[in-house]
Amino acid sequence: MKKDYSRQIFYLLLLFAIVLLGVLGKILSSVVLPVMVSFLFSFVFYPIVKKLNQKFHVPWVLGTILMVLLLLVVFTLISTFVATSITAFLSQYSKYENKFLSIYKLFADTFNVQFYDDKNFVENIWSQLKIREMLQELALSLSGNIFNFARAFGMTLLFTVFLLIELKSARGKIDVMFQEKRQGRVMAMIKKTIADTARFLSIKFVISFATGVLVYFMCLAVRLDFAPMWAFLAFVLNFIPTFGSIFSVLMMTLFALLQFYPSPVRIILVLVITLLINFVLGNIVEPRVEGKNLGVSPFIILVGLTFWGWMWGFIGMIICVPLMVIIKIACENVEFLHPVAILIGNRPEDTLQELQSDEEDEETDKTEGESEI
Repeated sequence: MKKDYSRQIFYLLLLFAIVLLGVLGKILSSVVLPVMVSFLFSFVFYPIVKKLNQKFHVPWVLGTILMVLLLLVVFTLISTFVATSITAFLSQYSKYENKFLSIYKLFADTFNVQFYDDKNFVENIWSQLKIREMLQELALSLSGNIFNFARAFGMTLLFTVFLLIELKSARGKIDVMFQEKRQGRVMAMIKKTIADTARFLSIKFVISFATGVLVYFMCLAVRLDFAPMWAFLAFVLNFIPTFGSIFSVLMMTLFALLQFYPSPVRIILVLVITLLINFVLGNIVEPRVEGKNLGVSPFIILVGLTFWGWMWGFIGMIICVPLMVIIKIACENVEFLHPVAILIGNRPEDTLQELQSDEEDEETDKTEGESEI
C-alpha cells in the first residue's frame, strides 16, 4: 500500500516558510513592523468606525480619520508627558547626587572598583566602566532611533487609514476571491480575528490603565518621587506579559532604594505593594474580566516574547500576544494546521471546542449574506 506523504511534505514546506518569513521579517522590519501594527490598530478601531457609521451615520472615511487623529493626539500627549518627566528628573538630579555617590561607593568596595573620594558621582563613573564611549554610542543610537520611530509611526498611521477604508469592502472582495464553500470559513476567520484582537487589546488597556492609576496612588502614599513617571512605566510595561510587570517592579524598587536609602521600610513597601497590584490585576482580575482564557500556552507566549522581541525589539514584545492569537485563529481555520493550533493552544479540549465553534460560525455566515465584515 502506497503511503501518502503529502502531509509530511506540507509540514516541511511550512517549516521552511516560517524560517524564511522570520528572516524577511527581521531584514525588512522597517516596512513589515508598521504594517503589522497598523493591522492591530485597524482591528481595534474597526468596530468603533462601524458603529459610528451605522448608528450615528458618520461617513466611513470621516470616522476613520477621526480614529487616526485620536491616535495621533494620544501619541502627542504621551510624548509630551515622557519628555516632561525626563526633564523633571534631570532638573532634580542634584538632590540625588549624594545617594548616587554612596551607592556607587558601596558597589566599588564590593567589586574592587577604583573610587575617588575627591570626585563626585559623574566624575567617578566617567573615569570607570568606559562611560564616555557608552554615552556617545547611546546618543548616536537615540538620535537614529527617534528618527526611525517617527518615520515608522507616520507609515503606521497611513497604513491604518487605508486598511480601515479597505475593510469596509472586504466582504465583496472575499466573495470574488474565494469559492462559495470557502467564503464562510474566511469570513468567520476574519470576524474572529478582529473580535478577539479588539477584545484582548481593550481589556489589556483597561487593566494596564488601572495598574498605572494604583501605582500612582501608591507612589503618593509612600512619597516616592516622580509618581506620574512610574505610573506611566507600569501602564506601558503591563502590555508585556509577566516580564513587563517584573521589570516595572524592579525599576521602582531600585529607585526607592536610591531615594530612601538607608531606611528600609518604604523600600519594602514599594516592593510589596507593586507586586500585590500586579499580581491581583494580572492573575485574578484580568482572567475574570476576559471570561475565558485566550487559549495560548504560557510556554508558547514565552517563546513568542523571545522571538518577536528578537525580531522587532520592545514593540515586538508588546504585540506578541495578539500576534500569537491571530496565528492560532488562522491555524484553526486550515485543516492541515489543526495540529499546530492544538500545539499553540493551552488545553487541547479548549482548542477542539474552538474548532467546533468555528465550523458553526462558518455555517451561520453562509446564511447571513452580509455586505460587510
